[in-house]
Amino acid sequence: MDRQQRTLDVVNALNSYNNGDIANYVLLNKVCNYFDFIKDEDLDEADKRFLIYLSNKAGVPHYYDILHKFNKNNNLAIEDEYIGINTISALLYECTLFTDDTSKLHQYQMDILKLFDLRKQNRYFLSASTSFGKTHLVYEVIKKMGYKNIALIFPSIALLTENLSKIKEGRITFPLDYKIHTLSDIDNVYGENNIFIFTPERFLSFLDKTVTSVHLDFIFVDEVYKIDNGYIIDDEVKENERDLAYRMAIFYGLGKFPNVDLLFAGPYIEIFNKDNPNYNPSFDLFLNDFKISKLLRNEYDIVQVTKNEVEKTKGKINIDEIEFDFTKKNTKRLKIQEILDRLIAQDENAIVYCNTQSNAEKVALQYETAKIDTSLFNNFLDHLKMKYDNSWVVIESLEKGIAVHHGVVPKYIQKEIVNLFNSVGSPINVLVSTTTITEGVNTTAKNMVVYKSEKGAGKNGKPLLTFDAKNIAGRAGRFMEHYKGRVISLDKAFIDKIDEIGNQIEHKNYQSSADRKEIDDDMTPSEFLDDRSKTRIEEIKLLQLERDIPDYIISQFKVISKRDKISMYDDINQLSQQSQALIKKLINDLNANQKNIFLNKLGFQVILDCIIKYIENEHLRFLISRTYIANDGIEASILYASLTSYIYNGFTGVYDYNYAYEEKLILKSLPQLRALNAEEKRKAVNNAMRKSSSLIYNTYKYQLVKYLGLFNLMYKFWDSKQKGLNFEEVSGIDKLLIKLEYNAFSDEARVASDYGVPQKIIDYYDSTNSNDKKAVLDTFDKYEKEIYQKVKKIIEE
Repeated sequence: MDRQQRTLDVVNALNSYNNGDIANYVLLNKVCNYFDFIKDEDLDEADKRFLIYLSNKAGVPHYYDILHKFNKNNNLAIEDEYIGINTISALLYECTLFTDDTSKLHQYQMDILKLFDLRKQNRYFLSASTSFGKTHLVYEVIKKMGYKNIALIFPSIALLTENLSKIKEGRITFPLDYKIHTLSDIDNVYGENNIFIFTPERFLSFLDKTVTSVHLDFIFVDEVYKIDNGYIIDDEVKENERDLAYRMAIFYGLGKFPNVDLLFAGPYIEIFNKDNPNYNPSFDLFLNDFKISKLLRNEYDIVQVTKNEVEKTKGKINIDEIEFDFTKKNTKRLKIQEILDRLIAQDENAIVYCNTQSNAEKVALQYETAKIDTSLFNNFLDHLKMKYDNSWVVIESLEKGIAVHHGVVPKYIQKEIVNLFNSVGSPINVLVSTTTITEGVNTTAKNMVVYKSEKGAGKNGKPLLTFDAKNIAGRAGRFMEHYKGRVISLDKAFIDKIDEIGNQIEHKNYQSSADRKEIDDDMTPSEFLDDRSKTRIEEIKLLQLERDIPDYIISQFKVISKRDKISMYDDINQLSQQSQALIKKLINDLNANQKNIFLNKLGFQVILDCIIKYIENEHLRFLISRTYIANDGIEASILYASLTSYIYNGFTGVYDYNYAYEEKLILKSLPQLRALNAEEKRKAVNNAMRKSSSLIYNTYKYQLVKYLGLFNLMYKFWDSKQKGLNFEEVSGIDKLLIKLEYNAFSDEARVASDYGVPQKIIDYYDSTNSNDKKAVLDTFDKYEKEIYQKVKKIIEE
């Protein structure tokens, strides 16, 4: 289609919109597509006037702003003598979208901002496209309303720290001076104005505290679809209770702060009308119960995305004026090679979505490309090579210009990889990822290549939902970087899934449910409680009363059921005097040294024996139940051996154990004993890295901490009763819990751990005196020194 016809089409769309024949989001789509076409064309003064008018009429004047990224041969300023009435009108309208000297919203953000009014309670649920700019809108709401105390709830530590960085680095500024908090359990020095940036779990911990000096004025919950477990994207078989944590954070947050303003947001969440045969009223009932209004903006794609599938394509195909040749390329490997080669030749970058971590690594290893210039990130690469085995896929891939990103790549490496991918002029132009790409990762990717329309694999694999597919596709193209993104799928099912109507979001507590767990009973309105649930509630009250457990204890650690807390209290109360003495010895040993931890084997085994019956995760149960005979002749859980290796030797200790195991497996399969060849070693290294990372970042940091936390809560309460002391006055295994969650103790070191930095920087902030700090600082390599200089302001202020 030639330029004249394209211009005629967009003018016709403009006239149809002015006549009320098409919706504003239809015009938005047409205008966005037109800008993508015209972006590198020669422009005269009439063209520029028309484009300014067009972008403002579509409600996104930013479309004209970013033309300079593509059209460097044209001066996009309009000479004074050519400015007419339409241009002046457009520019005057554009002025209304500015909120300060540097921040400009698009019309659809401004429409929502205008809804917030100091004279009323403001509660909204927003579902919008990934390109809509929901988080940016939140900060504009805060600036407009002048809230004093704010909670921002994000689904991941990665998003928590990304927003912490934006504020600390001055990329987001406020008219009020806020004290920023990210640690919920220790930090209690509040300012006059406060922003609490939490995950749902940390928000629950914050609510457990006796906070009388802070009253929240505003709560923002990101990715609110996670209240429904069916909407959670997960490529791993692991304990997933995010829906419970999200529902609890909202329920108990609104219970504690009943007059708080709210904004709940998420992408592409399906909300059906009542006349739809598949309508489920539960989510509407939840919104109505808390007087939350719906704002549905899923159609407003500020960045357009083209969708293409090449699963069975065998010859040449033209996609958005790029020619791909799939002749004799019938495997996924060869097709990915062709796709990435052509995109890179166009100076475009791409994300490759894979359904499993192993597939992501396979794609990265199999892609063939010339060696790249790594001088831009030599310090980072040298750091990785010194710290990890050079056969690790992350290192080998970076040398080819490919980044590997999945849930068990250490956090600081994930961050650096994304930074490299997003950096202008970086040779890292391919990012191979799992579902982690949909959460906590903002990239400049123009393209999304889909390996398979699935999450996980084998017996645990699940087809992507429509929501999943839209969320993944929405990562192609970024506002203020592109007009259009591009999806190329090697699985036709992915494109089919995007075009389907998805599942409606539901709220478990606002519908009758035979499989509702006891932990949900307290959050469920009475009309949705069946007789079984009502009986359970009364049973719990009686059990609590019989043991004289106060509400402030039973309500803590909310992700554990009250019955389990009571049962754990009984278990502790029935322990022998010898077991009690071993636990006290463990606690004394843990707290004997301010910095270091000594994990007493016998005492820890008593605790493991207490918690195992509550654990549902098979892997964690296996680690606890399987035992070995130590050098001292004492039988202990292999979890103890693994955990002490981590505590005393860090990641390296766990990796060395897993590598030795993987090496032994491969050697067993060989006909005769010999050293591993390069391919066998690579397999052992990558398997060991995945297992080690998963053990530390999933099993230790989340699952084990949860059950040890259950024991700690009820043991400290039991001990306080025995000694006649307040709960806060007795010691428990808190130090171990902090070590497992953060691998750090001081507040600064814990913020550093959250932020994602090499362990030596965490150790620096954990040092208790200037001499120790200097000793650690002197061991920093060049990369660690770079990161230290970047994060000082964020961590130390």
